[in-house]
Amino acid sequence: MNIQTRPDDRRAVTLVEIMISILILGIVLSIGYVFINRTFMSLERQRQSLDTLHEARNFLMVIERDLREMTEVVELDTIFKSSLFEEENALLYKLTILVPRRGSDKIFEKVTYSYEGPEKHLDSDKAQKIIYRQVEGGVKKPLITKQMNYLKIWGTDGTIFRNRHPDESLVAYRDYLAPHYYHPSNPAAKGLKTLSGIKGIEVQLSMHEMYDSERKPIKQRTFITRIYSRILNAKYE
Repeated sequence: MNIQTRPDDRRAVTLVEIMISILILGIVLSIGYVFINRTFMSLERQRQSLDTLHEARNFLMVIERDLREMTEVVELDTIFKSSLFEEENALLYKLTILVPRRGSDKIFEKVTYSYEGPEKHLDSDKAQKIIYRQVEGGVKKPLITKQMNYLKIWGTDGTIFRNRHPDESLVAYRDYLAPHYYHPSNPAAKGLKTLSGIKGIEVQLSMHEMYDSERKPIKQRTFITRIYSRILNAKYE
C-alpha cells in the first residue's frame, strides 16, 4: 500500500528541520563566541603581564645602574610613619642622588627620581601614576607610565641582612632590621637617622599585572631589590 504524503505534511517537516538547524547553528555560534571571547581575554591578560614586566625591568635596570654608582643621597622624600613597617611607609615622592657623570670619575651630577599621581599612590581613574627620571639640567623622562601599584624606596646603612631564623618571631626580626633603615626619627639606639649614613637602597616596586573586564586590578607582582652603592668602595669615600 502506498502512503501519499500531503503537501502540508512535507512543509511541516521542512519547518521543523529548519528550526533544528537554526538551533544547532545558534549553539555553535554561542560556543564559538565564548571560545573567541576567552581567547581575546587570555591575549589581553598576556599583554598586560608583558607590559608590567617590560616597564618593571626597564625601571629596575635604570635605577639599579644609578644606585650602584651613587656617591651620596641628596634628598629622600617619602612617607615616614612612626613604625617602619606600616603599609604607607616609604612610598616614594622624590629621590635625588649624586652619581659620577658618564665618561668621568671626577665630575658628578644629580639624578632625580620623582612620582606624580594620586596621593599615597592610590589607584584612580582620573590620574595616572608616573615615575620620572631627570638628570640635573635635563628633561624629565617617564620610566613607569601605567599599571603601577606603588613604589617604595628605603635607605639603608649598607648592611647585608640575614634571613629570619626559623624560631625567631616577626617582632624580633623587625627589631633587628629597624636600626638599619633610614628614618628621620629612628627610635633605635644607633638607628640610621641621617641621609649621609645611607650606603644602600632597597627598592620595592609593585605593579598591577592583571585587570578584570572592568579594569579593576586583580593580580599584583612585586619586585624587591637591594642595591649597595659605590660609596662602599674606598675609591669613592
